[in-house]
Amino acid sequence: MMNRGEQALPVRLRALGLDVGVVDTLVQRAQILKLDKGETLCPATECVGLALVRQGTLMRQISFHDGNVSSTELLFSDQFLFSSGTTSGADHNVGYRALECTIIEWVGKDLIYDICRKNNGFLEFYLEKKHRYSRMAEDHLILRSILSKKEHLLMTLAMIFSAKLRRNECAIKITIEELCSVTGSTRQYCSKVITELCEQGIVINHYGALELCDYAALKARLGADARRHYDLFRAKPTKEVA
Repeated sequence: MMNRGEQALPVRLRALGLDVGVVDTLVQRAQILKLDKGETLCPATECVGLALVRQGTLMRQISFHDGNVSSTELLFSDQFLFSSGTTSGADHNVGYRALECTIIEWVGKDLIYDICRKNNGFLEFYLEKKHRYSRMAEDHLILRSILSKKEHLLMTLAMIFSAKLRRNECAIKITIEELCSVTGSTRQYCSKVITELCEQGIVINHYGALELCDYAALKARLGADARRHYDLFRAKPTKEVA
């Protein structure tokens, strides 16, 4: 466990206007978890109630009874992770796979529930944020049918690099296969679009990592529908945790 001075969670919580006593309680019980690339976290198994991605990228995955796995969203640095808060077995089919070395700060579900019972302000915060981020995961799946394959792929890349640039980073460790899983596109199609972006000098493909060269040019490639949805998505997490 890192000391308070090294934690990002209290800074984010205080910025949201939470009660000082609540924040101090969370900080005292917060734990640090490091995930290596490819390692998976199941919030239900670890009893995670709330977490903040301090560094790295997580891919949210849902496992179905027939053995299929669907990826619904990506979580980047400075974004929150919320457990569904249920005790049913169904909650154990949701996991987060690290696409690169990832560090999260998390607080246990029991403590979260205890604070919710004692502090109405925190209860409202927790429920509102938990349901909002849950809807965002569902929205990612819906957008696969609303946007064209290329629009959804470009919007996903724009969101990835937007989150990275806020941390003064310009590269994301993600394979074509992982990008296909998130966007629902085929490997051949993803490779075609990435090749086009490379030829235009927008990204560099390091085969296992993508490096951004021109963010403005990437955003300019978004169509009207994709740009509208992109602006809506970026407005949700960034304004709340900035």
